[in-house]
Amino acid sequence: MKIAVYCSASENLPDTWREAARRLGRWAGSRKASIIYGGVHSGLMKETAVAAHEAGAKMVGVVPARRHDMRSRLNDLNMSVGGLSDRKKVMQTLGDAFVILPGGYGTLDEFASVFAYLNFTAQYKPVILCNFDGIYDPLLAQLNLMVDRGLMAPDKLSVLHVVTSADEMETILEKTL
Repeated sequence: MKIAVYCSASENLPDTWREAARRLGRWAGSRKASIIYGGVHSGLMKETAVAAHEAGAKMVGVVPARRHDMRSRLNDLNMSVGGLSDRKKVMQTLGDAFVILPGGYGTLDEFASVFAYLNFTAQYKPVILCNFDGIYDPLLAQLNLMVDRGLMAPDKLSVLHVVTSADEMETILEKTL
């Protein structure tokens, strides 16, 4: 299994978010899965990568040229790409499942891209949206408003698994094996 992970590169985030990222990494390693991620050694990406590497997961960093000097030494494979659009395309193609941990505008952009990609290509690959501490409540409200207003069919949300804890995240991942 190849798990594409989208998350924050920011430091000083809540301990619960950091531990969830580590749990994802440990879970992937214990299942001999691969983690495909932004490839830099910072924030929740770092937390996931360190735990995954220590647990034996293969690490694939998809690193834009602008962040080349920030890439993690833990990556088994570094895939250099021109920019964010290229990174999104590579990760969408390689991932069997997608985990969206808390993140900022880059993570939000990546979520929107993978969500649209899966719905436009009619592929089923699960998207696990980790709504820890309600971080994605406004996004979920917007998606539901789009359904309510007829801008999106309700079945488009079927690829989306919203979780509020690391336990729920692991449960959904386990079902996708």
